[in-house]
Amino acid sequence: MEFANNDLRMSLHYADAAKARIAELERTVQRATRPEDIWTSEAQLLATNAWHCDLAPDIAAERWAKVVELGATCDELEELWPQLEDAAEDIRKGAAKAHAEAIRKGTKAPSTAAKALEADAALEGCSLALSEAVGDLKRARASYNSLIEDRGFLNEYRAAVIAEFNAQRERAAEAFAVAAGALNETRRRFGVLHELTMGGLLDIPEDAQSYLVLSGKGWGAADLSTAVNIISRQVNETDPFLSGEFLTAPMDEVNATAIATAENAKAEADKNRQNRYSRDGIVSSRMI
Repeated sequence: MEFANNDLRMSLHYADAAKARIAELERTVQRATRPEDIWTSEAQLLATNAWHCDLAPDIAAERWAKVVELGATCDELEELWPQLEDAAEDIRKGAAKAHAEAIRKGTKAPSTAAKALEADAALEGCSLALSEAVGDLKRARASYNSLIEDRGFLNEYRAAVIAEFNAQRERAAEAFAVAAGALNETRRRFGVLHELTMGGLLDIPEDAQSYLVLSGKGWGAADLSTAVNIISRQVNETDPFLSGEFLTAPMDEVNATAIATAENAKAEADKNRQNRYSRDGIVSSRMI
């Protein structure tokens, strides 16, 4: 009976030791910071939405490429984490199974600490690498965004955009002249075709004709004519603010014009407020 009790106590001792080791393995495996606590949605936004276009000086593309590269690295590390986590879980389960088997047989459990530590180190290494990559990404994005405050960069960028805008505006005007002529001629032909087909040659009952109203639709729609006129006004615009001339002027002229325009607009607004009511409280006729 005493031997049986000793065996029972020994089995319970091994069971408790196994549980303690498994708990320690679980604690160790979970020690690393999970990706969702590092690579957050806020951090991920750092690698999206570039603000420069193809006309920007090369330095913008170079700095943005670094941002994209680091963002991709963070994505890869995030994808690696569950693989490492699954591997660590398999090792933990394997260790538990080995200890359980040893308990049942009354033998010494095999050492699994090295594998567990290796799995733990892999998880922690992934967390560390991801944390460092996110930090590098933040610095790379800050470096990229700093160009917005670089007046030399902005002036060079603006000069390139001005040259392309002027050339593109000229090409647009030439293309529109051709397109507008073709559109108007097509509309004219459509009207003649409509009259010949629906007016002179159509041979259906009169009560059915009312359901085939094409006049003022399709190529004959007033909206199409309005659209052509709107584009024509813009292409032939002479107002410097609306045509884009104001934006292409040297910056000293832009500043002077902007200040004068703002002051005039403010003076006009102040004048309108002062004239809104006459002295006797009646609305001024100048505001009607």
